[in-house]
This record gives sequence, C-alpha cells and structure tokens, in this order.
Amino acid sequence: MKMKKSAILLTGITILSFLLMRNFHVNNLKCINLIKKEVLAVNKINYFNMEVSLRNESKQYEIINEVYSKDHVKINYPQVKHYADAVKLESINKDLKNAALSIINIYVENDTNINDISMEVNYEVKTKNNKYISIAFNGLVNIKGTAYPTSIFYTVNIDLENGLTVGLSDYANAQGVLEKLKKLDDVKMLSEDDKLIEAQKSVIKNISDDELLNILKDADFHEKDGVIEIPKKGAYSYMEDNKIVISIPMIHAIGDHAEFIIEKQ
Repeated sequence: MKMKKSAILLTGITILSFLLMRNFHVNNLKCINLIKKEVLAVNKINYFNMEVSLRNESKQYEIINEVYSKDHVKINYPQVKHYADAVKLESINKDLKNAALSIINIYVENDTNINDISMEVNYEVKTKNNKYISIAFNGLVNIKGTAYPTSIFYTVNIDLENGLTVGLSDYANAQGVLEKLKKLDDVKMLSEDDKLIEAQKSVIKNISDDELLNILKDADFHEKDGVIEIPKKGAYSYMEDNKIVISIPMIHAIGDHAEFIIEKQ
C-alpha cells in the first residue's frame, strides 16, 4: 500500500513538474515575443525618425530672394532664414550679399560710372543641405560705348558648419580636378553648341598644367581678414549632386566663360 501511495505521489510530482515547466516555457515564449514586438516597434520608430531627419536635413532653413536695384543695375541674390545659429546666419547672409554685389566693383573700378552700366543678374541654388549652400549667378552686362553685352557667370559656396565662404580647393582636391579636366574627352560641358565646345576645349589644352592648377586653386571668392575677395584669375565653381562644375573665363568670341562638369573625387 505504501509503495502504491509512493508511486501515485511520484506520478503527481512528475505531472506537476511537467505542468510547471510547460507553464514556464509558455510564459517565456510570451515574454520573448513581447520583447521582440517592443524591439521591432522601437526600430520602426528609429527608422521613421531617421527618415524624417534625412528629409528635413535641408529644410532646417529657407533661402529667400532679395533684390539690389540702382539705376540700370538689378541683382537678385539669396538670403537665408530660420537658420539655428544666429551668429553664423548673420555672417552667411553678409557673405552671400557681398559676393552677389561684388560683380559691380569689377566694372566700376575700371573708371566706369555705374550710370553707364546696364546689368541684370539672377541666380540658381545648386546645392542646399546641412553642410553647404552653392549658388550660381548668371546675367548680362552692357557698358555704354561697347559694341555688345558681356555674359556674366560667377558663384559662391558657403560652408554652413563654419559659417564661411569657401573655394574649390577648400571642398575638393584641386590636383584631382586638374587631372580629370585634362582628360577632355571624358569631361562633359554645359554648352550644347558643338563648335563652341571644341573651341573652349582647345583653350584648356593650351593651358599648362601649372597654370591651370593655379587657376583652380584661386577659383571662387575667398575670405581674407573678414573681407570677401574676388578670384584674380576669374574662375568659379559650384557643387551639384555628385558633380563639381568649373567655370573658366574665355574670350567673348567663344562665350565669355566655359563650364566643365567634373565628377567628385
């Protein structure tokens, strides 16, 4: 009888242990599934926030249009609004305005009265993100007494992180750009006129590597002692997507300037 009771007790303990183990396993699975769901939910939130952050990357500030107008001179230029850093914002807007209006000085400095100039300049925003603003200006200038208008093209690149105006050599490898520029068969150009393209490429072929490198290193507005300086050799650049566009001055007969498209390094 005692053996029978012991067997029943043992069986009961075994069944109870099995039930406890099964209940523990089921609860464990529920807990694991709950954790998985929570992790998945957190990941979804993080991914959504990352997507929103990327979408809003270039929406943290706004670029608006301002106009300088005097006599027969009209220049549209960009200004930044709603940028988080107020000190940098003031510096950025000052540089954008000074660079845009600096084109006037090129003509006025040469004993030309501003009343003798007819000029209109517009701009395009080529790059707008959380690191750079890249602007291309273009227009026409007519000087009293000259036979034809001259095409104007210049650019300004702003490093938002430092609130500074930067040139090609600040954001790209000038030597690398030179090497690509010299491979003229692989370089695209903005002009769609085949004859003009060939004439402009011919000019580049005849510039020595040393001189062309100096032109590239001098390209764009430079900031010196808080003052924006015009590039002495007249070359400019801007960023757009994964490309750099280099503008090199030409004689009027072949377009006043030529724009070469270089893939970024």
